[in-house]
Amino acid sequence: MFLQHLETFVRVVDEGNFTRAGELLNLSQPAVTRQVAALERELGAPLVERGGRGLHLTPAGQAAYEGARHVLAQVERLRTAVTALSDPHAGEVSIACVTTVGLFTLPRLLNEYRVAYPNVRLRVWSARADGVLDRLIEGNADIGLTSSPVSHPRLECTPLFNDPIIPVAAPSLAATLPDPLPAEMLSDLDMALYQAPSRFRTHVDAALEQAGIYPRITMEFDSHEAVRTAAELGYAIAMVPRQAVAAALEQGTLVELHVSGLPPIARATCLVTRRSGTPLLPAAQNFVRLILERYRQPDAASGTIAAD
Repeated sequence: MFLQHLETFVRVVDEGNFTRAGELLNLSQPAVTRQVAALERELGAPLVERGGRGLHLTPAGQAAYEGARHVLAQVERLRTAVTALSDPHAGEVSIACVTTVGLFTLPRLLNEYRVAYPNVRLRVWSARADGVLDRLIEGNADIGLTSSPVSHPRLECTPLFNDPIIPVAAPSLAATLPDPLPAEMLSDLDMALYQAPSRFRTHVDAALEQAGIYPRITMEFDSHEAVRTAAELGYAIAMVPRQAVAAALEQGTLVELHVSGLPPIARATCLVTRRSGTPLLPAAQNFVRLILERYRQPDAASGTIAAD
């Protein structure tokens, strides 16, 4: 009954109305009121205030609402996990990934997996690499996908493939430059880059500096897509992951610059899972198998690595 009262309370808060919550739960309005009152007695504090325009939570009600949502989510996860133990075609797979991987690598995997396992629910969450790792360590994701190898005692990292970081420019700008472009000329050209501080930017800066290149950075953005757009418009040359500009290169809105003396720079997209604890359920194991079949390459760990 306590779980039912929590569910009713959450629905009341979400709808902002006792009557509407009752309609969705197939309960009468008096029954909804009784369940919320029972929950208030159980917790020993008023949770909602009625009056004025709609319904308002008390401080205790806000704490109860947040806690109830967490409890209900865990209960649903428990139910899903128990079902999934005996059926790899059921359950849920949660994936945490860095943004670029989520944009350019993950969609194909999701499509292929959904065709094979249409009844498995897929959850995706994107962030910077640290956020992805935190979500894995805390048990809030089954699978992680990062754009660089990671080292952590509780995590296992499998490199999948390399993604070179390349200089690009709009065709109109590229036409004004020598081909190949001497590396030292990069210091004299306006450049757009992913913003600092970030591991991607730190690595690119270090690689350019090692080659004696000190670019004139005129634009910084918080996404590779924005950097790509600035380059397409001819505002500057850019250093971007090839994966992020593959479509633009194919369409001809960007061209890759051939730079003599520029050291190779790349990053490795990696699969990250927990080393110990609760084993992955069959549905998640099947997703891992799909990833390895599609992307793992023997030389994926070679090259110079950078991160989002």
